Amino acid sequence: MSLSNQKTTVLIADDSATMRTLISHVVHKLGYDTLTASDGNEAIDRLSNRPCDALLLDLNMPVKSGMDVLDFVVRNNYQLPVIIVSGSSDIEQAVECIKLGAYEYLTKPIDNNRLEITLNNALSEFSLKQQVRLLNEAMDQSPVSIVITDFNGLIEYVNPFFCRVTGYSSEDVLHQKVSILKSGEHSQDFYRILWETISGGKVWQGEICNKKKDGELFWENIIISPVRNNVHSISHFLAIKEDVTEKIRDKEALATSERRFRELSDLLPQPVFETDGSNTVTYFNRAGYTVFGYKGKDLDRGLNVFQLFSPQERGTIEENIRKRIKGEKSADYEYRALKKDGSSFPVLVYCAPIMTQAGFQGIRGIVLDITHRKQYERKIKENEANYRNLFQVIPDPIIVADFKSGNIVHWNRKALSFFGYSKKELAALSVEMLFSRTVDDKREMTGFAGTMSTASVEAQIRTKDGFTIEVLVSSVLFDFSKHKRLLVVFRDITEQKKSERLIKENIRLKNDFIANVSHELRSPLFSILGFSSTLLKERKELDFETTGEFLGIIHDESKRLSSLIEDVLNVSRIDSGKVAYKKKIIDPAPVVIGACESLKMMASEKSVEFSIHVEPETMQVNADPDALKQVVINLAVNAIKFTPRDGCVRVSLSNDAHWMVLTVKDSGVGIPESDYDKIFEKFYRVERPGEEIEGTGLGLPIVKEIIAAHKGSIEVNSKKDFGSTFFVRLPLSTSGN
Repeated sequence: MSLSNQKTTVLIADDSATMRTLISHVVHKLGYDTLTASDGNEAIDRLSNRPCDALLLDLNMPVKSGMDVLDFVVRNNYQLPVIIVSGSSDIEQAVECIKLGAYEYLTKPIDNNRLEITLNNALSEFSLKQQVRLLNEAMDQSPVSIVITDFNGLIEYVNPFFCRVTGYSSEDVLHQKVSILKSGEHSQDFYRILWETISGGKVWQGEICNKKKDGELFWENIIISPVRNNVHSISHFLAIKEDVTEKIRDKEALATSERRFRELSDLLPQPVFETDGSNTVTYFNRAGYTVFGYKGKDLDRGLNVFQLFSPQERGTIEENIRKRIKGEKSADYEYRALKKDGSSFPVLVYCAPIMTQAGFQGIRGIVLDITHRKQYERKIKENEANYRNLFQVIPDPIIVADFKSGNIVHWNRKALSFFGYSKKELAALSVEMLFSRTVDDKREMTGFAGTMSTASVEAQIRTKDGFTIEVLVSSVLFDFSKHKRLLVVFRDITEQKKSERLIKENIRLKNDFIANVSHELRSPLFSILGFSSTLLKERKELDFETTGEFLGIIHDESKRLSSLIEDVLNVSRIDSGKVAYKKKIIDPAPVVIGACESLKMMASEKSVEFSIHVEPETMQVNADPDALKQVVINLAVNAIKFTPRDGCVRVSLSNDAHWMVLTVKDSGVGIPESDYDKIFEKFYRVERPGEEIEGTGLGLPIVKEIIAAHKGSIEVNSKKDFGSTFFVRLPLSTSGN
């Protein structure tokens, strides 16, 4: 019978429709469902596709016989009773069927009563067998050890998990005394009480230390139950055992840890305490009793943790405890502690909540007596007051900083007026923040002073108002109240440094000018000299086409040389202030278009698409036409020069409110953002790894100077390898202005 809630199903396999109907009627009367099959193949198919609880099988069927079906059931381990229904009363055939695994052999015509009895018995018997099989499987697959002994303690059964835990095989322990597992860790009284309990018919439960086959000891939590037979006498004992070795070890480790904590805390010179969830003190170390003056009996009577502190601070303590329970960082750890005799003293308290799975269980903390520290702090304050008076009258700005952190701890009056900060603002700064140089330079400054008793170095400081002042910094490192202090004296050398920088800059500009211009002049001159020399020496041998090519190169290089000389002269005039722009009210469109038309050939030779877009709206600017043309040419030439073949350059002219906007956009190599400001410096050229740097670096500085003289602005928007866009803005001119 099925162990599930589904109805029992009986498969009837017979080639006679009449027999199938007759047997089905009997089976239905018993309350079972039926399936039918008219031959052996159909019976096997039914068994394969739908679970059945019993099989009534005719032997003589077409295609596959009943014996074939029986063989299929046995070979595939189908767990159901097979009742043979045959028209033959051959004893040998019946014996063979029973040997093959049939439950019963019935002959036709079938006696209905016998069929009912046989079917019910078969289903009941197989149901019991299935229950036993499931029980055996459950015991064999159980994740705990199971042992069954007889009344005398001889082992009759162990499951596989027992073998895995102990290392014994079932053959090792069957028919052996259960005492084979004894470890020797328990007394005879322990085993006597255990035996008296189970032999008296009661269940025993507890922890036992047993021994494995290899001699290793292990702990088990064991439940031993007596098993009674049908006359209610105890015949066997069932033991269910769980390996709790790790739990025992954890418990021992916890106990060891607890003992170690108590021993270590007693060695501490500071009070250590614990409370329960209601703030009652449950533990003091030796120092706790000594410092606060309490005895063990005071804790036994009940001592609230708030009795250890000033009543005025109870609210603060409660708030900090709540914060610690929530995991928040609490402040104000400094309190006034109270001894049993009523005297108070300053303390620092560090504590943590005791949390378990059940939640908050109390507080564990340590108390530091800071009486001496507070006295020391008062002494430091007195010394600092005297120290301030010593240098307030000094006319130079003086800063005193903590050498380790750099924090400014003291200053004189002159420092306040010199740097422009208030006392509060200066106190919030570190000495490094007074310098305008890089962080590395600042650290070098203070680090240098730390290598010797005195040090002097030139530096730049920045005042609160943003003014940069050149100073000579003299510093000395000294010890004060066990702290290293850095005393820094500042002397203003701004004018001196300006003179030095002006001289150095003039020298640098002269050297850069000579180096760049000499290089740029040589290149076209060498080309002109080289090709003209060839023409002079070999003019008779050269054909007309080659001669024309050489003359073209000489012409181009001459133009390049002329342009370079003009740039140099322009820069010279700009630097000397001798440029006189001939400004007048003009329409910028014709100037821009004319400048671009002159560059179309250059763009075409490089296969660069060159386009011009001018908005139709008329606008006027007060500008020098030649200077404006030079701005357009310089920007457009740069765009063409740094745009690869098949790229594009677009020049557009528009107005934006009160401004004329000239835009030059290219799809060239772009400019790194770090070079945006530098490209407008004289002689600066963007370095491109693996490429020769072209030009003198004068084009953009000239553009910037022209635009500045026209009260305009220039901006660049670029990204390396994605092109550049230059925006030039000049103020529009209104009528009559």
